[in-house]
Amino acid sequence: MTHLAAITADHGLFDLGNLLAYGLENTPDKDAITDGKQTLSFAQLEALAWRIASRLRAHGTNPGDRVAVIATKSALMPALALAIWKCGAVYVPLDQDAPVARLDTLVARIRPSCVLALEKPYAAAICPVIQPEEIAALAANKSTPKPFDIPARAPDDLAYIIFTSGSTGTPKGVEITHENLSRYFVAHNEVLRFTPASRVLSFAPFHFDVSIEDTLLPLAIGAFSYQYRGLYMGAIIRKIMASQKITHMIAVSTILTLISTPLQSIAASSFPELEMVMTGAEVCDPKIINTWVSALPNARVINAYGPTEATIVCLCHHIKAADTGREASFPIGTPLRDVSLLLLDEDGNDANEGELCIGGPLVMAGYFERPDLTAEVIFERDGLRYYRSGDICKRLDDGTIQFVGRRDDEVKLKGKRIHLGEIRQLALSLPGIDRVAIGLVERREKEIALIAFSEDAGALPRLRQYLAMQLPAYMRPTILAQGAEITLSTSGKTDEKTLLKRLQAAASDTTAAAFTMQDTGLFAPQTAEKTHAE
Repeated sequence: MTHLAAITADHGLFDLGNLLAYGLENTPDKDAITDGKQTLSFAQLEALAWRIASRLRAHGTNPGDRVAVIATKSALMPALALAIWKCGAVYVPLDQDAPVARLDTLVARIRPSCVLALEKPYAAAICPVIQPEEIAALAANKSTPKPFDIPARAPDDLAYIIFTSGSTGTPKGVEITHENLSRYFVAHNEVLRFTPASRVLSFAPFHFDVSIEDTLLPLAIGAFSYQYRGLYMGAIIRKIMASQKITHMIAVSTILTLISTPLQSIAASSFPELEMVMTGAEVCDPKIINTWVSALPNARVINAYGPTEATIVCLCHHIKAADTGREASFPIGTPLRDVSLLLLDEDGNDANEGELCIGGPLVMAGYFERPDLTAEVIFERDGLRYYRSGDICKRLDDGTIQFVGRRDDEVKLKGKRIHLGEIRQLALSLPGIDRVAIGLVERREKEIALIAFSEDAGALPRLRQYLAMQLPAYMRPTILAQGAEITLSTSGKTDEKTLLKRLQAAASDTTAAAFTMQDTGLFAPQTAEKTHAE
């Protein structure tokens, strides 16, 4: 019986400090993880975690402290998370490719006892930093330090903090407790069905919570995880799936679409070991899902849904048969064990279509040091805490839930959650930018478009440079436009809908990245000289 099965029986807490216990007891020398360059067995991963944990302790890390990890896709990453949990501390992964200013701001906010920099050196004076060369030396060291007693953790103690895009102009730190994660492990694996024989393909960056699902959860089962860190090319990914005998794949729809191109490349004979394909995080084209359902009749194809605030995934839908005539998206399904749902209309009444509210023990503790934001999205009903997702959904006749759209300006692009309000706030903070309209524009794929209103002829180059310093690449607008006269709606607000519709019309037949509003109110690509100057 696996440790998760034991938890299912007694509803206890999963011991994150001993995450690898099942693999260590049963298959210590079996490959646990690889990124194509480095491969570690369960025993090697555990020994490295202890070496890092000892170094954290030497730097004064105590139970409850936060430890920042400047994270990247690497076979070594689970050892860093495990080391933090062995110290009873809180794992806080941050994107190593984020602008330095953004990293510095987040590190200053969380006030960590230590920073672990896995591949890129990080300079921070507020706390000790274990730099990449030291981690590399610890990885090369074959010694096994004497283990210390792992501190006991209470259900409401924090396990990790994941930062997501925030509508207020600053990222929000989602606090997930040991109970949240323990209940999630049990509930979601009833759908995933990971076993010690599973071989899981992981695409998720470690600063996103899906990495818990496709890397740390498999390792807790005693399964194998392949960390994909190459180019996102369908042929390459399909080759790895076959050579690595992948049994479980979790891919956001953008990546699943790449893997599925051309559609005839998906066949049961190509992936004979594949048992499950799961997608989610953004709406997936029914044509793509139908392809997998039809081509792999022995594999389960699942559409999943879950905000970071509800511990990764909370609804799943098993698509058992292709629906070739389908135009609407497939349902996001029914709730996992322990998950309660409400659909509320604008007046807060129960409805068949309304805002999806998620309740139960998977709901986050709150936003890090933002009780005001927490109070806006968390409420209690009948003794149960609920999270207001901001997603508008409807309940279908068979009881499944279908996603309809967003209540606010949060979008998901290439599997990453982005609050357009955060970009808007940053743009408006640049002197000379008077008003901003922002949204998605469709060209070959969806792109973030930002229209800035300024009398400064050089506003766009300054804005592009400023946003590049403040935002990770996936959040930066790829289409910038400048206007002089603000188009207003009848309510007196910037008429974003009309402006974006006009920009869409101007951008659809060109690859230009910069546009100017004409006297007619329509947009035109900037001249070659201006574009070159940018």
